Amino acid sequence: MVAVAIILIALIGTSNFRYYTALGIRKVTAQTEASRLALLLCEDWRGIQGDLSYDPITFLGDDLEISLYETADYPEDFNLLGSYVIQLDSDDLQDRKNAYNINYYATLLYKDIEPGLRALNVVIAWKQKETNSEAIDSTDKTYSLTLYTLL
Repeated sequence: MVAVAIILIALIGTSNFRYYTALGIRKVTAQTEASRLALLLCEDWRGIQGDLSYDPITFLGDDLEISLYETADYPEDFNLLGSYVIQLDSDDLQDRKNAYNINYYATLLYKDIEPGLRALNVVIAWKQKETNSEAIDSTDKTYSLTLYTLL
């Protein structure tokens, strides 16, 4: 009986370890993809010197599943360029073992710091916890990146 109890405890411990490891990998993958998307959007926008006619759908629509989205709140000291929803599915992720579908909500903001200098800010939001809602209101994680460009 003692041996069976020890084996069961070891088995349950190993199962818990594998579950929390897989969950951690999923969270890290989501955050890594969010940071990559923010960098991609910022660098793409900065590549045209922060032009206010920048539209990620036009520039990145062939490579990403991206569409316009009704925006949420944003900082008052920034101006809104646009809000988008980007869906990454399992084909887009490098690690196929941990594939899942996730929506990222990107908000592009800008602010003229001084004549000839513009701050470009991209905020990416996503939901880490499982909820039934597929809206920006259900997001619980954000990643923000700000770059500067000369006009």
